[in-house]
Amino acid sequence: MGLIIAGILLIIWGMLAIGLALLKPKKIWAIGKIQGFVNLLGDKGTTILFIILGAAAIAVGIVLLV
Repeated sequence: MGLIIAGILLIIWGMLAIGLALLKPKKIWAIGKIQGFVNLLGDKGTTILFIILGAAAIAVGIVLLV
């Protein structure tokens, strides 16, 4: 039961991360930690990082559900 909940939460978190990367809401994108990534990786690099992390979370979530 715990793996099912973890899988569902990972899929939701992954979708949110990808949505955040693609939509870039100004209030969330201005958070200090995200701006740290933007300063380190650039805007495009931060977007790619969020998409990769989101896709990985979705993949792990699917594996946990199967």
